[in-house]
Amino acid sequence: MRRRSIRSEVRRRLPRILINVIVAFLFWIISQIGPLFVKGIIIPGINLPPPFNTVSSIIGLTATLVMILFLIRAVSDILFFTDVSTEIFLKTLGIKEKRPLKRAARDITYIILTLLLVTAASPILSSIPQVGGYLNAILSFSALGIFLILIYDIGRVIHEVLSEKTRRMADWISNHIEERRNRRGRNEHNSN
Repeated sequence: MRRRSIRSEVRRRLPRILINVIVAFLFWIISQIGPLFVKGIIIPGINLPPPFNTVSSIIGLTATLVMILFLIRAVSDILFFTDVSTEIFLKTLGIKEKRPLKRAARDITYIILTLLLVTAASPILSSIPQVGGYLNAILSFSALGIFLILIYDIGRVIHEVLSEKTRRMADWISNHIEERRNRRGRNEHNSN
């Protein structure tokens, strides 16, 4: 992605993320506080099981569903930043290959190396008095972050490969069908 397009995407997506997260937080507050105002009021004429027959449960459930919708909208924009940060992280590791299978293999290698390093360093860090537990936690969370970034990149690579293969197959099928129609049309024209 070019720098100019990244800047424009950041300018467009960052406010949307903030707005969606703020609105989701407001609906979370509503889901927690709103039911307190109508606690114990049963909805007349509706025969629902006990947790769903009160106004407080309906308000809480509705606010939670709306909150989830806004969080999903925020996550869709956050994925853009995940893509950009993944690219930056992978470039710092030296992963620049355009061939997807080689890139996925290198990601798997980095995952295995990360797991081996964490497994080897964890007992050493744990034995350090007073701060060993904290260092071990930092190491574990760092390894988890690296692991998730690399898994995400592998998923992206596989998605790109499958999208490209599917597009090529669809092009081939449509070209084949169009070719048959053209032949059939020429044969009908020649027979007349």
